[in-house]
Amino acid sequence: MSEDDQPADCLRLGKEIGDTAERTGLLVMADGSARRGPRAPGHFDERAEAFDAEVERAVRAGDLQALEGVDPILARELMATGRPAWQVLAGATHGSALLADVMYAGDPLGVMYVVSGLRDPRIHG
Repeated sequence: MSEDDQPADCLRLGKEIGDTAERTGLLVMADGSARRGPRAPGHFDERAEAFDAEVERAVRAGDLQALEGVDPILARELMATGRPAWQVLAGATHGSALLADVMYAGDPLGVMYVVSGLRDPRIHG
């Protein structure tokens, strides 16, 4: 997937992946905004903090359905190249709420990262 792919295409791919087996594991690597300060690759954009806060909130809450609605235009403007991967993940989980274990959230050098394990409580209790 690329940042040019539309949300519907990302969700459809995720659904295809999620439908391949009763249980599916994914490793998703996705950058948040890269415009969180003067040292950031894209320099500072005042919209980046709120954008990343909503993505982090969704991950912490296991609310991957919220990631379906990430605006691809805003994500591109903020250099948040992870948007397609988040939407593939959301499609693969069919909108299920997941339990999250966030191990790190921060923006070294102006790029936002959230490191988390997500699991389906129906499978792993």
